[in-house]
Amino acid sequence: MRQFLRITLLWMGVAFVGDALVSPMIDIAGRAPDFTIIALVMLALSAGAMPATIGGFLLGLVQDVANPPLLGLRSLCKCVLGFGLGRLRGRLVHGVVVVDAVMIMAAVLLHDFVFLLVQSNLTQERFLVPLLTQSLPTAAYSALVGVPLLRLAESLGIMNPED
Repeated sequence: MRQFLRITLLWMGVAFVGDALVSPMIDIAGRAPDFTIIALVMLALSAGAMPATIGGFLLGLVQDVANPPLLGLRSLCKCVLGFGLGRLRGRLVHGVVVVDAVMIMAAVLLHDFVFLLVQSNLTQERFLVPLLTQSLPTAAYSALVGVPLLRLAESLGIMNPED
């Protein structure tokens, strides 16, 4: 129960405090790290597929409330992403910096790929430009910020390398 409480408080804190308070302060040229994806990676690596699926759905639903025309799209993207990341939990060595950085970058890019594809109504111009100009820098910045947060979770005993 104690471990569950620590995991839940950590990923919710990273997601909501990071997005609301930290993200505007460390914004570089209009690009900020995606703390919800970082939190989802933390949850998936520390708890597994089922909690990450439910957590991804809840994170997406909270974000979807602000955008009613696309209600459910972020929930779907984050739910599927949480399941996929949770399935990778025992298959990757997540204590290696390069593996963690690539995993965070791939998660951000995959989420944005699906989201922008549906949002653009499958038109190439409205899909590729934001993917290249917004998603790639956001993915790199998220990896840069997310790797130390994963190390912090490991040092707090929430995520052990042997999990």
